[in-house]
Amino acid sequence: MNLVKSNIMNKLIINLQNKIHSDLKKIYNSGPISLVETFNYVISGKGKRIRPILTLLTSKSLFGNYKKAYNAALAVEILHNFTLVHDDIMDNDSLRHGKKTVHEKWDTSTAILIGDAMLAKSINILSESNYNSNLIQSFNSALLSVCEGQAIDKEFEIKKKVAEVEYLKMIEKKTAYLIAMPIEIGALAYEYSPKKAKKLFNFGICIGKAFQIQDDFLEIMSSPKIMNKSLDSDILLGKKTYPIILCNKKDKNFIKHLIKKKQNIKDIITEIRQFIKDNKIDVEIKNEIEKLYKEGIAHTQKIDFKSNDLLNFINKIKTRQK
Repeated sequence: MNLVKSNIMNKLIINLQNKIHSDLKKIYNSGPISLVETFNYVISGKGKRIRPILTLLTSKSLFGNYKKAYNAALAVEILHNFTLVHDDIMDNDSLRHGKKTVHEKWDTSTAILIGDAMLAKSINILSESNYNSNLIQSFNSALLSVCEGQAIDKEFEIKKKVAEVEYLKMIEKKTAYLIAMPIEIGALAYEYSPKKAKKLFNFGICIGKAFQIQDDFLEIMSSPKIMNKSLDSDILLGKKTYPIILCNKKDKNFIKHLIKKKQNIKDIITEIRQFIKDNKIDVEIKNEIEKLYKEGIAHTQKIDFKSNDLLNFINKIKTRQK
């Protein structure tokens, strides 16, 4: 993508982010003060709004506009934030989007309650927008899948060994469905063929898995300041992220002995980073990401796009550094 097209894409994304951010503030302003305040605290976080933008750009790329899909995009972003609030509780994370997590700022009960309210709001938006049953089914399937993926991820914490194939299945449910579903409903909002929409869904599954592997990698190789969230909980909780699985594959005792030996999480992360570089695990991870992106693009070969907005945005996601 040349510089001019890149600048046009950047402007489009910024405009969509600003519109989504502004409209989310209008969603819930009447209700118990504690709920309204917490809801707006969560949705005002400086997230990248990747998922609703995927919905809108899918519509724009296929049909030239995104008007019919806009409410669905807002519902997607609220659903995503609901999952983050509850995920932060389970992982005991203290930072999200550069701010204190809800359970850290208030308490766990408040965080559970606002998560439930956000889920209800997302479903209400869809039901009040008269979307077709295919779209509603896609949304609901993704919700259940995320719950199942989170359950498998929790089970991994006490499992001694997790294979790559198990990990990929887990992130397909936990992360990839919330990338694939927003893309699929961007098509279904316009009564698009369910069969063709499923190709877009499969495209999203591949992109979503690549996205999560990239996130796992950045969370070890980057810093809390860059990522805008706490990064140590995964290691301390024994999370089997992709880099950790590959480290264990090289030396099954390395991580376990390192955590026993080192008290400081910064020292642990520093040694893991060095181990990754020394054993060329970083190259292996980048190759897997590239492979998944190529598999994803292959699913779109017979899709008749009116513009390249969606694919250009996917390329921006692929090259992100945070």
